[in-house]
Amino acid sequence: MAVRPKAGAPGKLAKPVVAVSSTSRRRLWVWAGLVTAGALVYLVNVVSIGEGLAAFQLTLASNSSNQANASENAQVQMFPLATELPPMHSGAAEHQVAVEEEDEGEDVEMIRVPPPMRWPPEKASADECLYVRDYGLLERLDNSSRSFCKESGANDSGSRNSSAYTFYHVPQAGLSATRLANYVVDIRGAQVAQDINDLAQDGGGHDPRFKYIPDSASCDCDEPQDAAHGSPPIWRDFFVGGPGGGAAICKPALSEGAEELKLTRAVVLVRKDDHNPFFQISAILNAWAMLKVVGWEANSTQLVTLDRALPSPVDELRHAMLGPSRPAIGGEEFQNHVVRLESALLAPYEATGPLMSHLNDNQPCYANAMIEDFRDAALKRLAITPRHGKRDPRRCLVTVISRRPYGGRRVQRVWQNEAEVLRLMREEYKDAYRFGECEFQALEFVDMSIRDQMRVMLDSDVVIGMHGAGMVNVMWTRPGTLVVEIFPRRRWRWGYRNLCQYLGCKWFDFRKGRDVRVHTSDPNDMDKHIPYAQWKSFFDPLFRDVVDRLEAQVEA
Repeated sequence: MAVRPKAGAPGKLAKPVVAVSSTSRRRLWVWAGLVTAGALVYLVNVVSIGEGLAAFQLTLASNSSNQANASENAQVQMFPLATELPPMHSGAAEHQVAVEEEDEGEDVEMIRVPPPMRWPPEKASADECLYVRDYGLLERLDNSSRSFCKESGANDSGSRNSSAYTFYHVPQAGLSATRLANYVVDIRGAQVAQDINDLAQDGGGHDPRFKYIPDSASCDCDEPQDAAHGSPPIWRDFFVGGPGGGAAICKPALSEGAEELKLTRAVVLVRKDDHNPFFQISAILNAWAMLKVVGWEANSTQLVTLDRALPSPVDELRHAMLGPSRPAIGGEEFQNHVVRLESALLAPYEATGPLMSHLNDNQPCYANAMIEDFRDAALKRLAITPRHGKRDPRRCLVTVISRRPYGGRRVQRVWQNEAEVLRLMREEYKDAYRFGECEFQALEFVDMSIRDQMRVMLDSDVVIGMHGAGMVNVMWTRPGTLVVEIFPRRRWRWGYRNLCQYLGCKWFDFRKGRDVRVHTSDPNDMDKHIPYAQWKSFFDPLFRDVVDRLEAQVEA
């Protein structure tokens, strides 16, 4: 479902407008029928209408937090997906639905999420899923907003304060952002914290952010903007080595005399783990959500990356989602110019937000409307069609996301006999599909554009890969796609399981085979060698179920 924010007043929540899928239309008819029936009953005084309908179905996992430490001999762990329609809850939060027309003539529904009845929410509750990871997070961000450097009249120079800023912070989501106006940043000549020339030099210590320069930001405020006066640390994640807890976020005078680069509606991000697409897509999702909170249309904004990160296929997606109508501004502009942020959004950090929750333990949340809409908006922005199906509905496709050294960079967790297992699967399943031969392919996504990565995922019926950042591409799969994530026996990390719970792909983990020590003795980063007999006993029933469902769809 594609979401476009409606313009709103500064600091107010822009209500998301969501394109209605066929499933949403069915739910809308169900809701409309229930409301109509309730109204008729009310008119004849038989019963009263319930307080409302819940708009989201959030299924809670019952597994304990010790599940991540299951026996090494456990062959597979499956997390079933919620498939039921939303039930009626007496006293539940009310989600009002209104229908209007988009320019393209599509039906859309307006979803308004009211404040929670209780805050903070109980752990693993429906409210935690809604208000910490789904559309309720936008309401919480808006509700958390605090304004600083408010315009209060003339200052000593006779001018009026003009550097007001609003800070948003939801600690339960680890998410912070700032909307500011008329700030001047002067970091000319700034040094990169830990620079490299190419990925072959990256040993995990690379940090493309700039080193902190004291008093590098200027503002026009009456009072000092520091912790002693209640100011939040708005630059904390943007620079390395500061500012410290007591440092001022800006000096009380605007720089003058130097030629300025002026930016309006700048969406400012900073990248640390720049070659990791999981972290980078997390940052894009966070910024996309914040645009809805502040009410800015993406076509009116300009993307700014305050760092010197290396190029990545994700760059195209970032630009398309956060400022497609204007050229992106990179960190080199800050090294060479004084930059005036006439209006800007300091976006949340990449290691925070919905995708970064429950990476190391059980994830209680399932179907996530906000992440589903982000996925749909990303596919739409990059003109990927169809967005909800395969280009060839009859094609049977199995894709292995290969994890291999690239650009001279050495990687851990390599599936050593991947080619052998792939060859044996081609032979094993040559005649398994009645409408042709299933294709088995292995691709190195690091060498592909983000558009091609998306298309491959949409076309694939099965996705297999060693645990690693490339598995974030399961975000682009269709609901029901079989996803198999291969792990070293002692590696427990659940980010891509979480994506499947949010979006509907069927996730399994595989831990058998032999862990192989190559570059490290860390059991988390071992390579893998999988005897085909072990792989077949695990994979065969899953794959044949995929084929059965595909054949049924072709025949329908």
